[in-house]
Amino acid sequence: MSSDPVVPPQPAGRAWHTHLVRADATTGWEGPHWTSDVLAPGFAAGVHPDEAIASWNLAPGVGADIEIRARSVDTGWHPWQWLARWGAVGDRRSAPTEHAGDRSARRRPIVDTDILRSAAGDRWDAVQLRLTLHDESAAPARPLRLATVSFSAPGAPVADEPGPPTTPHAVSVAPLSQRAYPSREDLGGGGPAWCSPTSLTMVASTWGVDIPSDASAETPAGADPRVPWVARAVYDSSYDGTGNWAFNVALAGEWGLRAVVTRLLSLHDAHQLTRSGIPLVASISFRDGELPGADYATAGHLLVIRGFDARGNVLVADPASPGGAAGLRTYPRDAFDRAWSRSRRTVYLISPSGRTLPPHDGAAAW
Repeated sequence: MSSDPVVPPQPAGRAWHTHLVRADATTGWEGPHWTSDVLAPGFAAGVHPDEAIASWNLAPGVGADIEIRARSVDTGWHPWQWLARWGAVGDRRSAPTEHAGDRSARRRPIVDTDILRSAAGDRWDAVQLRLTLHDESAAPARPLRLATVSFSAPGAPVADEPGPPTTPHAVSVAPLSQRAYPSREDLGGGGPAWCSPTSLTMVASTWGVDIPSDASAETPAGADPRVPWVARAVYDSSYDGTGNWAFNVALAGEWGLRAVVTRLLSLHDAHQLTRSGIPLVASISFRDGELPGADYATAGHLLVIRGFDARGNVLVADPASPGGAAGLRTYPRDAFDRAWSRSRRTVYLISPSGRTLPPHDGAAAW
């Protein structure tokens, strides 16, 4: 969370083509190596993704290196690119952080922490994932529980669909405050930047996960001792932060939950999921005054969508709050959607592995 954000203006009603594709985690194994089948976005002819976000859920204590490659319509497969080193808890976890100037003359895609982005003029039609276990002895157990890729591509502006929900509902989420934790020089800066682990702790608690606690010295009086533990577990040492989307869902996967990063088409999608009892961790950004009811501005923040009121406004558990009931806020629908759209409506979709998700309309975002 930033007090002086650089947030580009964004019109309301922005839409993207989006599709979450699941890989078969049971096939493609050769010893400690797993390679997915070819994962295509399933978009209409002429629509090519420009971003892809991978998620993985491994068994507890299993470390692996994860790679990704994209297939260009014009030049074929790009080389494999390192996506993440996912170590066991306590081991180093890191992901690459590149910049536009790092692209080679071959116009290869760029991995920016948790997103694979296309180079200018490069059109993809598929990706593959590859995983190499750190401990070969874990291979016979097939410890990869889930692997997905969320594809997205720009689409034409549309109105919010199909209209504001009229049935108020809210998932019961116990609010937590990242402001309860001080700034620090390690773990990405401490409380002011711990929106993601705080939100993840709220959602995992909703599902009854027994989350470990950190040492008492890590936690100020009255603060939840689980949040510093989660922050340490999702800390990306290359990015120097705790907001790596893929790392947060990977940790949830270690707890036995089914957890993916995906992008929804609209608040209507979010309404379907929360009405079925599934809270969502959403990525938003906005400038000062753009989100009425928020006492901060941010270039990137995560909070929990827990439901909607009778007018379709968004009920949240916002970790950027003083704490307690003050974290249960209502944000105006249109303003929230503009802030959420700046991440292409990215969410952590986390639920128990046996829970049935609601039917989805149109493109498969879950």
